[in-house]
Amino acid sequence: MGQAVEAVAVEAGHEIVARFDIDKPLLDATSPDDLNGAEVCIDFSLPDVALDHLHRYSFWGVDAVIGTTGWYDDPGSSPGQALAKVEEWVEEGQNGVLYAPNFSLGVAILVRALRGALPLLNQLTDYDVWVHEIHHTGKVDSPSGTAKLLANELLAGLDRKERIQIETQHGAIPSEALHVTSTRTGHVFGEHTVGFDSAVDQLLFKHVAKDRRAFAYGAVKAAEWVKGRTGLFTLDDMLRTSA
Repeated sequence: MGQAVEAVAVEAGHEIVARFDIDKPLLDATSPDDLNGAEVCIDFSLPDVALDHLHRYSFWGVDAVIGTTGWYDDPGSSPGQALAKVEEWVEEGQNGVLYAPNFSLGVAILVRALRGALPLLNQLTDYDVWVHEIHHTGKVDSPSGTAKLLANELLAGLDRKERIQIETQHGAIPSEALHVTSTRTGHVFGEHTVGFDSAVDQLLFKHVAKDRRAFAYGAVKAAEWVKGRTGLFTLDDMLRTSA
């Protein structure tokens, strides 16, 4: 992802002034001087270091785009606790942070399409719903952040679904449970499907990422948007104000 982001950023006329990876971790940086004057950091790292990275960005007062997933809640914490921490850091640092489980603009369109259809589908109770995602074997979180995003949209829009049931089930699934499953195989960039199934037909909402550049393009656009803003933002905030 770092290579894809760099290629898209350079094509858009931006300069890459600092790079961090497994051989040069951001956590080894001791001051904002190590960022070489960077105006925005684009971060696709790992869930176990994401909060430490976010703390640094706010402490140093630098804007950031976060594409890492799986960090939103520490293990054992209550829902939203990690995000609440970041909100406090951003308020103290007066920087801007934009995070998203998926920076593909196609996924953003998929979410909006679902929101448009859900009021009607909420009334059509004969349709049961499910979510399935496929990623490459190196993907570290399961289900993906995007699958959770889609699932939460469904829970908010369908009265008949009350909770998420993940992965393989070894018995009957209650009707109020939303089944969210994952496959890890090969080099798949990312496929997300929301299905509505009835006795007579099936409706599919699907997004297929064909190249990492799809995510890189969205991340660079987010970096351009968040620069100079203060607060914790999502991709929805960017699209709403850019529309």
